[in-house]
Amino acid sequence: MNLKEVYEIFYPGKCKENPSVWNVPPKYRSKKDFFEELLPMEIRWINFKIWNDKARRSRFFSNCKGETRYIASLRTFLFEQPWTISRIEGKANELLSGQISEKVMNERFLRIVEKEGIEISRKLRSYLFDDETNQLKTKWGNVLTFYVLLAILPEEINQIYVQYLYNQEQSAQLKGEEESNGVAIKDAALFQYEYPPDMSIVSPGEKINHTWVIKNVGDTLWENRYYECNQSMMELDEKNRILRIPKFVYPGDKVSPSVSFYAPDKPGTYVMNWKMKDSKGKIVFPDKLGIGLHFMVMDFEEDKAIRGENYNVIEEIPRLSAPIIAGNLYSHTWIIQNTGMTIWNEYYLECINGDNFSYVKKELCVPLKAHVMPGEKISVKVEFATPPIEGIYTMVWQIMKKDGTPAFAKNRRLEVLLNLI
Repeated sequence: MNLKEVYEIFYPGKCKENPSVWNVPPKYRSKKDFFEELLPMEIRWINFKIWNDKARRSRFFSNCKGETRYIASLRTFLFEQPWTISRIEGKANELLSGQISEKVMNERFLRIVEKEGIEISRKLRSYLFDDETNQLKTKWGNVLTFYVLLAILPEEINQIYVQYLYNQEQSAQLKGEEESNGVAIKDAALFQYEYPPDMSIVSPGEKINHTWVIKNVGDTLWENRYYECNQSMMELDEKNRILRIPKFVYPGDKVSPSVSFYAPDKPGTYVMNWKMKDSKGKIVFPDKLGIGLHFMVMDFEEDKAIRGENYNVIEEIPRLSAPIIAGNLYSHTWIIQNTGMTIWNEYYLECINGDNFSYVKKELCVPLKAHVMPGEKISVKVEFATPPIEGIYTMVWQIMKKDGTPAFAKNRRLEVLLNLI
């Protein structure tokens, strides 16, 4: 899909392959006028030459990939300033202020998703679709914005929306709290850190120990409060289901609820959540996430030395984990040497625990050089939007063969430690 095709959804001109999405035909707009009305000035001024040069602009509409520097800059801009998406949506709503056919828009959307082979994350789908009717919400500006971003950044369409959708959720929660309270919030908890990092990978039956540190940042004394697990995919004993904290927690004090249990025997991804309750058993912060734990149980076969298959990490950039803002773009690079005797044919690097935060699998797959000879060194760079929730996480990566099986034994893994603030 390209920008020219996005334009032709609404202004088909001589292209009559598909029925019109309009019930009432709108005023004609050229492609130049259409996108200048749609895209905020700051997006176009990242590289104004593209938009001012007719021939170059036409090529860009037909194939965005040719403008690699502009795409890279735009991508970074959207990760750093996700609220820009809201501005595009506002302008798109003005453009589509006429009568739109819901039936045709839904049919067209589904055809595009099928044609492009798009895997839409759960949160993004919920943002665009009405869960009850399974039809697009009639906020057509949101749909047009999705088309534009898909045409420009198809591989990262889900990541682009991560921080924006998280901000939307937080704004809605804050607004609800203000409306219900009518006064400033006087009771508040703030997550400080956790250890070990979340999103770990364990073997069946392996012991899991985890601690969170939470601070009372309001002006209310917490008396006889505790955390109770309200979302679990496994049975917990009493001491791990209900996490006791000190009887009195004064404003400014910190508490450290902990769990210690054995991982289930069944492989899979497990998500658990505990929420704070008062002495009467009422949830204190019903709209907050609480404290969560995500882990993956993997049943590895006994490690076997695979003859002629091995590698060394020569260099890692960055070498040490530094705090970064949750939801921002992050990149990590390894310099890897093939120290075995086998040619790596179409190997790739894959994050094996990314689904804990609803990443679509292909978003965290990075192809290596097509053929890596024994002794050869290669640079492998991963780049992704970090989870939008503060915490310490471990992203675990494995080198895979082209058939989707691990190329090396289980202890040959690459890890990225994320300290999100």
